Amino acid sequence: MIFKLWSPWLLFWVSCTAQKSAPPEFVGPVCDKPTCTRRVIKVKMYIEDSLWDKMAREARGDPTELIGEQMDIIFSSVNKHLKNLDNCGFKVDFARDVVKLDRSEIALEDTYVDRINGNKTTKVDPTKIFSHTFTFQEAVQNLPDRHSTDLRILFIPERGPDPTLATSEETCICNPDWFGCIAVFSIRFLDNWGHHQAVFAHEIGHALGMDLHDDQFYTSNPKSRLLMWSSVGFHAYIWSPEAKRRINNQDNSCLAKDVPSSSIVFPDD
Repeated sequence: MIFKLWSPWLLFWVSCTAQKSAPPEFVGPVCDKPTCTRRVIKVKMYIEDSLWDKMAREARGDPTELIGEQMDIIFSSVNKHLKNLDNCGFKVDFARDVVKLDRSEIALEDTYVDRINGNKTTKVDPTKIFSHTFTFQEAVQNLPDRHSTDLRILFIPERGPDPTLATSEETCICNPDWFGCIAVFSIRFLDNWGHHQAVFAHEIGHALGMDLHDDQFYTSNPKSRLLMWSSVGFHAYIWSPEAKRRINNQDNSCLAKDVPSSSIVFPDD
């Protein structure tokens, strides 16, 4: 789920003028540069207070280690997906740096500007994921060092009737003039945070440059295998050619290169 606002006439024009293609099969990553190196997405993690408290009860004390183990599960799977993007792909690096939201530098307000509802000033509703999303994003945008990390992720417990499981700001990575680069991930099972790993990979795909959904380019999604389809299948694993093209076209060169510490790193041309 992304939250860029598209005018109705533009969506109509896209859907009516573009010929949709047959659903693609899996194609491995390619390197179209003289040399390719995997890029590292530095991420800072924040745990919503009630989720932290639930994990503390599970851990019978400080849940930092337990949450770190769950992060390992999530990003082991997510990084396998990100590795299948072109030019050696990407990986999330978080170094188990997790913090309870109310102990962090994030200062949440009681209202937010609802960008998907006419930019109306709206009172916070903790049962709605978009309320979490915009409130968190506005707080990140107010940080003096908002660009000190590539992406900030807020983890919340799954709640309310909204079927949306995760959100992110599209095209925000390496885009300092855009809205705050954030994502919000819902957790359904306390003992398996990686249950929706394909959804989480989907959201990072949006942040990396896939600003639309595969529904607009392909006729169908057999066996729910496309990662960037609007409704992400549990076993989705295919980055479509359109998703790869848009991610390749975004300048993500601000991301650090994943190289051994003993290697000599030359700056990009």
